[in-house]
Amino acid sequence: MRLRSLLLIACLCLLPDPGGAVSLHAALMPAIVSPGIPGTLGREPAAGMFLVASRDLQDPHFSRSVIYLLEHGPHGTTGLIVNRPSGISVADAIADTRDKGAATHPLYYGGPVQHSQVIMLMRNATQTRLVQRIVDDIYVSADRKVMNRLLAENKPGDELHFYIGHSGWTAGQLARELERDSWHVVEGDSQDIFSVDPGTLWDRLIEQLEPEGLYVRAGLVNGV
Repeated sequence: MRLRSLLLIACLCLLPDPGGAVSLHAALMPAIVSPGIPGTLGREPAAGMFLVASRDLQDPHFSRSVIYLLEHGPHGTTGLIVNRPSGISVADAIADTRDKGAATHPLYYGGPVQHSQVIMLMRNATQTRLVQRIVDDIYVSADRKVMNRLLAENKPGDELHFYIGHSGWTAGQLARELERDSWHVVEGDSQDIFSVDPGTLWDRLIEQLEPEGLYVRAGLVNGV
């Protein structure tokens, strides 16, 4: 089952989607990339990868963001910003949530698309009609029954995260942004996704990808 079909089967509803266009800005590619994250240049996006915003990306929706890709293909790309807490809990956001465990789970901002929907990422799960495996031990769902079951099971915060909205690109849109060096593509990491403090993730990754310093455009100087 395609991810978009899964998310349309059942959703956790919140507020009307304000919508709005996204405009991204070109960035410079650093001449040197730290070997701490190998193979960064030229990596192709795919489900399970991270998109790490470049330092120069100024779009307010995506500046300083790390996006975990749920789906990438000829029809477009879907992902979740995983490093941006919203400041409210699941219990605050979802109507008629009676389980006390909802108050212990923070709600993260997944992106500017469809703010009426909450999406869950989880570990140690099983794929079903309403739960889809992304890669390795990471699964996604947007179903209320799944949420209720996970909360009743006291699924801990290092195995379950909730996101309001998601990030999306139409066919070819992400490729154009990658050509402008707006993003780094690196391997996703479940430890980073389910960290108790994902808010520092961009700072940690970008320091390896674009160390502070003076840079020139890639290929400008022979041997650089």
